[in-house]
Amino acid sequence: MQLLITLVAALLSHHVEPKHQARPNVVLILCDDLGAHDLGCTGSTVIKTPHIDALRAQGMLFTQAYSSGCVCAPSRCALLTGRSLAHAQIRDNQEVANADDGTYGGQRALTAGTETIARSLQRAGYATACFGKWGLGGPGDATGHPLSQGFDRFYGFLCQRNAHNHYAAYIESDREKIVLDGNSRGVTGAQFVPDLCANEAVQWIASKAPSDAPFFVYFATNLPHLALQAPEEAVAKYLLDEVAYEGKKGYLACPKPHATYAAMVTKIDEAVGRIVRAVTDAGDLEHTIFFFTSDNGAPWELGGFDPAFFGSNKGLRGSKNSLWEGGLRVPFIASWKGHVPFASACEEPVVGYDLVPTILSMTGTRSDAVVDGVSLARVILGEAPCESLALRPPLVWENPSGAGQQAVRDGRWKLVRVQAKSVERARFELYDLGVDPLEAMDVARANPEVLARLVKVFESRTPSEVTEWNYAPIASIDAR
Repeated sequence: MQLLITLVAALLSHHVEPKHQARPNVVLILCDDLGAHDLGCTGSTVIKTPHIDALRAQGMLFTQAYSSGCVCAPSRCALLTGRSLAHAQIRDNQEVANADDGTYGGQRALTAGTETIARSLQRAGYATACFGKWGLGGPGDATGHPLSQGFDRFYGFLCQRNAHNHYAAYIESDREKIVLDGNSRGVTGAQFVPDLCANEAVQWIASKAPSDAPFFVYFATNLPHLALQAPEEAVAKYLLDEVAYEGKKGYLACPKPHATYAAMVTKIDEAVGRIVRAVTDAGDLEHTIFFFTSDNGAPWELGGFDPAFFGSNKGLRGSKNSLWEGGLRVPFIASWKGHVPFASACEEPVVGYDLVPTILSMTGTRSDAVVDGVSLARVILGEAPCESLALRPPLVWENPSGAGQQAVRDGRWKLVRVQAKSVERARFELYDLGVDPLEAMDVARANPEVLARLVKVFESRTPSEVTEWNYAPIASIDAR
């Protein structure tokens, strides 16, 4: 079995030479808290997403796709470095205090010289830009800034907390703080920041049109993360049953929470449409690969958000901030006009940290980065069957928040370690997702060999230098 896994891993990491003489551009679109079923092409009957649906129609939809983590910062770290959370630098949201002038402090920073996908592409001659939410450093730590991690251009939120209001009072442009006139972090304001980020992305893409150099855009929108806010004209497009949300626990009130959430997702779709149009206008559509996904599953009923109304997680167990399926399952689309089989689909499990080896392969970029993901390039391009992913190495997640969770998926099997920080209370739960996708029946006792095999995956993790991101030693399996 180990030999088979090694051979399959070698096949999936096979270097794919670009079909054009010029290396393709890459646009990576990452949403914030978007549920797996919040798009028209993934089953929503409420929310309108025609531009994203069009990307899906001319590309591949991965129907069992997972985020790299269940909350923002670690998921983004894994996405950009290709390391699972068993080995990644950032494994939870670790906040940095605000400055005396109120500037948001950011989160724990990536270390200097981290081999991000942006750095690899930049070294290979790509122009690189990040627009939207960063969350892997702050203004007080230059090493974690996007411009220090492989990006030529940054416009957006360094700190995730600043991104929690879509009418933020300021934004960062490269290393400059830009005050947004008419915005005061209220319920509404003069400038809807997600639109500003889309504007900047479109302008930057247009500015690259005269150049022969390829580009990489990381468009990390902060939508549809709470608070529930959208321009009035966007909300007015939806006439839905409503109960006004009065605002609790620090969240803003919202008179039309259903219509507002739907409008926020549609605003993502509008941004996608504008970016695709900018690429098309530059004459680069057939030379540009698009990836679309989310940083984690949809949240629970919070801040006026109603996941049951939208079917965001479609009955899956758990939500954001958990390693159950509802916290990890996300939309995942790969689209490259003329290269990806039309309206194709893959049902094998894939994960966000697969994108680094995939992008490296599809762009013909060499990198010394150590990655845990596998390249999906040959599957996406129709050069290998989806089933070739069946013997990939296991998918691994960690969530040190609270009592701690660890999880691993290998084929049909998923093992979850709960209460993982406690020697006395830690236990394993094993699920056969092939027959039990809702994780309702623990079958650990009936499958001791599978349990023992997957536990070994947990034991191979790299301890974190952050003490609270580690777990209790694994006791005897028989005792658990």
